[in-house]
Amino acid sequence: MGYFVAPEFWGRGIASSALKAVTAYAFRTFDIIRVYAEPFADNIGSRRVLEKAGYTLEATFKNYVIKNGVIKDSCIYSVLKENFRE
Repeated sequence: MGYFVAPEFWGRGIASSALKAVTAYAFRTFDIIRVYAEPFADNIGSRRVLEKAGYTLEATFKNYVIKNGVIKDSCIYSVLKENFRE
């Protein structure tokens, strides 16, 4: 799962609502049991969006990615179909 919200729209619940809707659609429409996302560990806003949408932190990978020449940690968040609440 991936998403982007322009800074001028942060804090309005747009991403959380959209993420819940897309996740619900994915579980209803496709034969899947798990959806996941990989935010950067230092992206607290994105991590909070995932948590508000029902996703759970599974792991943090140290020195996992390079963005603009900077080594960063990354996280894995997921939600299982059996645990998802619309």
